[in-house]
Amino acid sequence: MDKYYRKVPPEMREKFVRFRQEHPLTKCEMDGIPWEYIHAGDRSGQPLLLLPGGLSTAESAWRMISALDHRRYSILCPSYPAQISTMTALADGIAKILSQERIQTTYLVGGAYGSMLAQVFVHSQANMVSKLVLTHAYPPLPSRVKSVDPTLRLFRWVPLFMVKNMLRTQMTGRLPPDPSAELLLIAAQIRETLDAQLTRQSAMSTYLRMVDFDNQNFAYTDLESWQGKTLIILAEDDPTTTEDLRNTLLALYPGASLHLLKGSIESTALLETGVYIKVMEAFFDGKTDFTTDKTENT
Repeated sequence: MDKYYRKVPPEMREKFVRFRQEHPLTKCEMDGIPWEYIHAGDRSGQPLLLLPGGLSTAESAWRMISALDHRRYSILCPSYPAQISTMTALADGIAKILSQERIQTTYLVGGAYGSMLAQVFVHSQANMVSKLVLTHAYPPLPSRVKSVDPTLRLFRWVPLFMVKNMLRTQMTGRLPPDPSAELLLIAAQIRETLDAQLTRQSAMSTYLRMVDFDNQNFAYTDLESWQGKTLIILAEDDPTTTEDLRNTLLALYPGASLHLLKGSIESTALLETGVYIKVMEAFFDGKTDFTTDKTENT
């Protein structure tokens, strides 16, 4: 562990080690595919399905899990099996895990990469979702599909260490010159996970799932009869979410509330989760008017 975490302040490193010890992975098999997930919090509490980002591991959501751990939620957070190359199949497998855990309905939270899966899940399993939170999200964009082809070709043929280097640069390239202790830990966790767990198949599947998402044919009428509620949290100055894309996303979720974070995606996506928890819990408690309530992410 010292190889990756030597620059992380001891108190932050110890906090992460303690999380690992207190949150062992539950393992199961669905349709011949091995799954792993963390089941944390109050097992008798409100179910909350938390979908991790592009690192594809339940552990990568440890900050959010830790922040919610001692509240009123029964948190289930899955890792994404390398063998599954579509968001559709991931959603189906997760639905089966929920059924196995005797969870009939759940709150659903997904950010960035996880927001793609969350959208596929709610469109295919709407009856299992009572409240949906999407952060740093955008709707399917078929025009992006071809842009992934060069990356997939590289991943098929270049040595695996080069694939790891490319993903490492992509995932940690946004860190500032003088990163905080939390950001140092995030970067260390990314490096360790890529070195220890990334295979060519898992790298390919990460991008193939994005293609599957952009090929989804969501219609504005899909969720008209759905009784659930949606909160969408976006960075105010995110150039990847234009006003048109923002409006398209909102239109896909009738009655959705929008909360804007001040700053860009670079300044909000990797920072302290406290602001997200505050906004989400207000939404879970019944608040719906977020449109003009812009929270400073400090």
